[in-house]
Amino acid sequence: MRSAWARLGLRGRLALSIGTIVVLAFAIVFVAVRAQMSNESAVIKREEAREEARAEAPVGESGEGSSLSPIEDAQSDVEQTFLVVGAAALVAALLAGYLLAARTASPLRRFAATAAKVDAGDLAPRLEASAADAAELRTLAEAFNHMLDRLDRAFARQRQFVSDASHELRSPLTAIRGQLEVLARKESPSAEEIRRVEALTMTEMRRVERLVDDLLALARLDEGVAPALREVESASFLRGLADGAPDGPIVVGELAAGSIRIDPDLVAQVVRNLLSNSRRHAGPGGGVALSAGTDSDSLVVIVDDDGPGIPPEQRERVFDRFHRSESSRNRASGGSGLGLGIARSIVEQHGGRIWVEGSPLGGARVSFRLPGFRPTMRDLSPNA
Repeated sequence: MRSAWARLGLRGRLALSIGTIVVLAFAIVFVAVRAQMSNESAVIKREEAREEARAEAPVGESGEGSSLSPIEDAQSDVEQTFLVVGAAALVAALLAGYLLAARTASPLRRFAATAAKVDAGDLAPRLEASAADAAELRTLAEAFNHMLDRLDRAFARQRQFVSDASHELRSPLTAIRGQLEVLARKESPSAEEIRRVEALTMTEMRRVERLVDDLLALARLDEGVAPALREVESASFLRGLADGAPDGPIVVGELAAGSIRIDPDLVAQVVRNLLSNSRRHAGPGGGVALSAGTDSDSLVVIVDDDGPGIPPEQRERVFDRFHRSESSRNRASGGSGLGLGIARSIVEQHGGRIWVEGSPLGGARVSFRLPGFRPTMRDLSPNA
């Protein structure tokens, strides 16, 4: 019985409880009226017997008649009984309804108190729903707690992001300040010293500029602005990006021929980030290859390198913002840690997916899939 009550929803419990209250109220009235009617029936029979006795008695021996007939007297008593018992049953039903409403509203008040704490900025409280609560309330508590968990994780990522961004910006600025202070302490620095400080300062400033550009790119992506889609011929598009890579030659493999609707500026940023990341890990003399194939109606772009690779346990984390696979977090070799995070955001904006696996070259392979690819049909005629 208890398990069946627990499975009932809030509406089911209210309907069953109110129905039970009404049935009980009518049952009480019915029993009371039935008892009163039985009593009045006995009274009527006695009165009828008395009237028959009077009718048989000699004239003048009977007393004064009653002002009310036995039927009228019985009806009056029944009406009074019905009013009294009906009023009592109504009061009992109202009291039972109030208690039921209070019991039903108790978890809602508890939920409201928890929501007020969350509104004040405390994300730690959670809604606690017992097994005795209605199914709707348990579902509400689970959904609310899930939302709080997501908010808590989002705020934690935001705090970590701000901390990492501050650290990344502070480091080059501290290096620039140190070099300038060293230069300022010298009364007549040599031209060679000035050029050395200038070169170090410009290097750090370029890193700051790249970091700021990456942060702005992430901010625009987080705003959810829809990409400006255009029809692009995939093979020529990817070959142009490989030919224009500034960090060294790129080996171009087989490129699937066809067209796809993408934002060429954003997708070009993804490819450049992947090529730059692979070149940085492969080293100046290492090999980096770019190829593209098809999978159903999707274009799959693949970037391989022969560097040290990425351990399996870190292949998903490399897309986290400010993550570097190097334990030393060396900026010269690890970059700012935003390139792959930007790449994932852009690919997901296009409805695709990006992932890391081992490369046949011995290093890492980063692939991303973009839907909506239409391959070029080859001309198989004899004159082609």
